[in-house]
Amino acid sequence: MNRISTVMKIHAKDKLMWFIVPWCFALIPAFLINLLGGLILRPENGFYTGGLSSIFFLMMLVGISTLTKSFPFALGLSIRRTDFFLGTVMMVAIVCLGNSVVLSALSFVEGDWGWGVGLHFFNLPYLSDGSLAERWWTLFATAFHITFLGFFNTAIFRRFGRTGLFVLFPVILIAGSVIGFLCTYFGWWTDIVNWLSGHSAAQLASWLFVVAVIYVLLSFLMIRKATV
Repeated sequence: MNRISTVMKIHAKDKLMWFIVPWCFALIPAFLINLLGGLILRPENGFYTGGLSSIFFLMMLVGISTLTKSFPFALGLSIRRTDFFLGTVMMVAIVCLGNSVVLSALSFVEGDWGWGVGLHFFNLPYLSDGSLAERWWTLFATAFHITFLGFFNTAIFRRFGRTGLFVLFPVILIAGSVIGFLCTYFGWWTDIVNWLSGHSAAQLASWLFVVAVIYVLLSFLMIRKATV
């Protein structure tokens, strides 16, 4: 347990990537720019923005940088790969928990008020539907999923090198093309849209979380034999 906490401390020392960049270099500037736009334009019916997505893109970079920067350093301190992985999972969970709590609170405060200018930045249709707990789960599961998506891709690179990525991306492209063709040929798109619209954002986020757990398990298997 001491080594796991050591890994978490190693991550926590990189405050720039884990805490400052997602908020101070992405989310807050995006919010202020949109707020300024609302103050200048004063749209009668308010306006919606996708600026909230900026923090999720940055969390993906957090997942990518974790194996790039912290992994070699931790192994240099004779920390086991399993301890590094468990410490990283706990750190990601805590950060995603904190971010989702703050974002949920901001969504609640924003409400229909829209910061006095009709700005809907945190409180968005569909994404913010349901109870406050459902809003939190949607944000948490999405952030956790995206962070480990970045981690998973870097784990592939660590385990299989560039060859692994050169094989993975064409496979994904081909598989996506085949699935898209089949959906068009058999007319499945309507059924897919109806299925998605029949589920809440919190329910879909639960599926994202399941996929994230798969990322975690596969990443662990690759990290055990990954090169530094």
